[in-house]
Amino acid sequence: MAHKLGPLAAYRLRRLDRPVPAALESEEQLARMAVLTAIPLLRRIRDLADGPLVLVKGAEVASLYPGRARSFSDLDLFAVQGHALHESLKAAGFSEVKGQEMADDYRHLPTLEAPRLWLKVEIHTKPIVPDRVPPPPLEEVVEASIPSALGVEGISAPHPVHHALMLAAHGWDDYEPLSTLRDLIDVAAVSQHASDAELARTAQAWGVEGIWRATHDVANALFAGGRQTAALRLLGRHLPDVRERTVLDNHLQRWLHPYWELPFHQALLATPETIRAELFPEPGESWKDKLQRVKHALLRPGRSMSTHTESWRREATGTRDRQVK
Repeated sequence: MAHKLGPLAAYRLRRLDRPVPAALESEEQLARMAVLTAIPLLRRIRDLADGPLVLVKGAEVASLYPGRARSFSDLDLFAVQGHALHESLKAAGFSEVKGQEMADDYRHLPTLEAPRLWLKVEIHTKPIVPDRVPPPPLEEVVEASIPSALGVEGISAPHPVHHALMLAAHGWDDYEPLSTLRDLIDVAAVSQHASDAELARTAQAWGVEGIWRATHDVANALFAGGRQTAALRLLGRHLPDVRERTVLDNHLQRWLHPYWELPFHQALLATPETIRAELFPEPGESWKDKLQRVKHALLRPGRSMSTHTESWRREATGTRDRQVK
């Protein structure tokens, strides 16, 4: 579950004529529903849009999985006239998801919910690269786009070179690089349709060569018998065992990921920011709670992050309840 491969695992079990657990069967059904819902929703969006639309990430990548056994919960679309499309969708009954917090210059506009449908819609106005990297022109991605695998007239997909680089960069943009096996399968599946030389050349032009090299080499080590890399041993320790990140794994990736994402001197300059985030309380957190949380983590460095978070939540809640009494 932690690696988001439920539908693919269900597909594999069926091919082996083995029973499929109920939890995996539910994920498999959701993946099928996502594709069936995406096509009419894309047609509706296309009718409301002026200018080209380019489908990226989950809905497009799912076509490369056997049996389309990949789940997704939203449609990610590049639109040169993104703001106008966003307003057109709202006028047609789409509504902004409540509780969103994003900067005005974020790469996509506020997420939209379609009426009576569970898939969400994100209109992107910039290519997907980390915040620290100046994005290439969106027109570059749009002009090089190819027909979408979903076969919806008027909807295209990024060129495999652009798509693979953006998929690789996406996790680093969210500061959770090499997080799940599904992310790496996405990159490997798309990059098979592009030349290594063109990928490397475009990665350098976009300023994401470190990210691309680290992601590509980890995927190659896991899926093609390539050599073990430092990124896999330090940032992706959880991947070979198909497990969740532990507390120790999480701290390692926080401290070390800039050294793959940025030139060495820039990574050093980013280190004080990491130190502040690690050593100081989060907004609204007291020093007492911070020190208790640090102690809780130090005593259990090998716990999975979900177990650690739930255990800390129970402990903190119990402490507050005793204080109230």
